[in-house]
Amino acid sequence: MDVYQCHEWQAVDRLLTPEEQAAVNELSSHIEVGPSRAVVSYHWSDFRHDPKQVLLKYFDAYFYLANWGSLRLMFRFPEGLLDAADLEPYCVDETITFEAIGRYQVLDLDFGPEDGGRWMEAEAGLAHFVRLRADLLEGDCRLLYLAWLKAMTSYGDGDADEGCEGDAPDLAAQDREPPVPPGLRELSPSLQSFVRVFEIDPFLVQAAAEASPDRGKTLTAGYGTLIGRLPREECDDFLTRLAEGDPGVGPALRKRLGTFLPQEHPQLARRRTIRELFLRAEQLAKAEQQRQAEAARQKHIAEMKALAASEAQAWRQVETLLDAGRKIASVYDQATTSLVRLEQLAEFQDTRCSFQARLDQLAQKYASRPSLLDRWRKRGWLPEPGA
Repeated sequence: MDVYQCHEWQAVDRLLTPEEQAAVNELSSHIEVGPSRAVVSYHWSDFRHDPKQVLLKYFDAYFYLANWGSLRLMFRFPEGLLDAADLEPYCVDETITFEAIGRYQVLDLDFGPEDGGRWMEAEAGLAHFVRLRADLLEGDCRLLYLAWLKAMTSYGDGDADEGCEGDAPDLAAQDREPPVPPGLRELSPSLQSFVRVFEIDPFLVQAAAEASPDRGKTLTAGYGTLIGRLPREECDDFLTRLAEGDPGVGPALRKRLGTFLPQEHPQLARRRTIRELFLRAEQLAKAEQQRQAEAARQKHIAEMKALAASEAQAWRQVETLLDAGRKIASVYDQATTSLVRLEQLAEFQDTRCSFQARLDQLAQKYASRPSLLDRWRKRGWLPEPGA
């Protein structure tokens, strides 16, 4: 399989100037650049610049995919819009990081093949995830929690007997989850794409969601009313930043106005260990397997009962097909498929001997068709010649 990797950046708060587009275009001979987006892909070689530095200088979002399993999602925010203390519980060394760099804050979700990836053919682009940046600015931490779940898959199922050195216990399995955000039971399309592309176990997500409260209705008020509550100095500051083209003024103003709204304080659930989450995910997976098996069993029963009502007709149709049809492989395959269903009916009704007797009659009738009988021998319906 060919090696493939793709880097994609997107500007959200503003468009790139013609000069900036020209500068980005010089970064690679493979790059495609527009006023709000840049994409570069390789089937050999690599991008020779630091993607994070490109993000910091020109863009607001970045996504990287390599088909050997590496995935990376980064967002740039104007400084001060996110509280590092709110994000810190979800951070995992070298995998989920949040840092202030100059005038910006950067969230970096970096997952390599060692984090559970595999050779993949995922079709995904930054458009699937860019909405998550706005969600974070609105205080939605579901992306962070899901990324933490992904990072925890490197610990396997949290079994205390695995991943240990000598007699040391697997302490990582006893680590407790960060705050569980509301709304994990109903994921947005962007979060569903994140779960799918980053290959997070859906049963692990379901297990985590059991402790997730529903998202409350967004408390809103007219911006005009809220702005009237701002001190004159703050109004002047926001207007000045707006006139100067500060891309972060809109999110900053909405965040400030949000402080005037009633704040919800959900009751904190007990924080579960990694091992508890994986064990619960295993239980949910087994329950789903049992549900699917029972659904398949009920479907099979219904199909067999329907076939039993027309069994005689089904046998006649096999003979009609072989008598009237051409002596070709497709006809023989169709007849054999019908007989497979009749064999299943015989097992369902415990009439295997009757099935075999009727099949032997057909074998005698069409003894001059070795290709047909060979198909039946491969299914074990007839003995091998000379046996």
